[in-house]
Amino acid sequence: MNKLFKLGFFLAFMLLIEAATFGQGFAKKNKYWAIGGALNAMNYVGEVDPGPSFISPGIKFTKYNFGIDAQYRFHPRMFLRGTFSYGRIKGDDAENSKFQEAGGDVFRKLRNLSFRSQIYELKADLIIDFFEHRSKYQKRPDFVPYGFIGIAYFHHNPQAQIGGSGAWYNLRENSTEGQGVIDGAPKKYSLHQVALPVGLGLRYKLTKQLDLSFEIGWRFTTTDYLDDIGGKYPDKVQLYNAKGLTAVQLSDKTPEIYNQDEAYIAALATYAGPIVNYSEQPAPDYLLTSAGEFGAAGEQRGDKKGRRDAYIITGFHLTYIIPQKVICPKFR
Repeated sequence: MNKLFKLGFFLAFMLLIEAATFGQGFAKKNKYWAIGGALNAMNYVGEVDPGPSFISPGIKFTKYNFGIDAQYRFHPRMFLRGTFSYGRIKGDDAENSKFQEAGGDVFRKLRNLSFRSQIYELKADLIIDFFEHRSKYQKRPDFVPYGFIGIAYFHHNPQAQIGGSGAWYNLRENSTEGQGVIDGAPKKYSLHQVALPVGLGLRYKLTKQLDLSFEIGWRFTTTDYLDDIGGKYPDKVQLYNAKGLTAVQLSDKTPEIYNQDEAYIAALATYAGPIVNYSEQPAPDYLLTSAGEFGAAGEQRGDKKGRRDAYIITGFHLTYIIPQKVICPKFR
């Protein structure tokens, strides 16, 4: 577990202690449950994201996300929230790369990797209001900024196409970096992962029982394979023998673009390094590359620094506060 997760879990633990210690005096009549739904945009941060950082990812492949949640207000500043959401992320080297600009990413265009993935997320988090409120929900402030931190479980399944075909292939099953089928390659990554959700929001009181919030949340994951890209190219002959030609074509997609894009060829002409000529070669020759060529066994395929991938969910949340039962006094 990396330092970010340790810090996040420590912070969440300290906040829960604070809630348990200082929230005991919060009147039961002021506590309440709420349910809601969310309509969001979803972005990804990783090897095929052209954005400069997780704060400002590339937005070209922004996708949709939907969510439902339940909240419990138990403290003058805090809510517990459980959320289930579904969304998609996507990335594409060929479409994202700015290879025609000065200093553009020619090699990203040459790598030509792409993916899409559906993400199912189950999240539990602690919402911390920046303004304290000790009265009943009807008297809550009109505007409340807040932050949140928690833990999330998610399922993902990166897929890609070969060329312009309509078929989508599950990338993990094809061991694109030799995972689990080639000696010395990494183990197969899991499609079930955990993430640290952290974010900020602004909540507005629409009516006595309805709130509208705008929220942005980062999911810092423990995997570098949201996009199926994280290490080095495998030996193509060994991968071919273990998984077949489809796996090789998904592992190295340079042949799809080399010598097929005139603008790219012009940009590539400024680079004088050794690049294998893939054009119009039959499959057996395509499998044979020599050391030092782009896409050869051991050449870098993902981020050299091994940074973990992340995704971002941004959008609007509509929340309905469930009114408490009114208990009438007994007549004697």
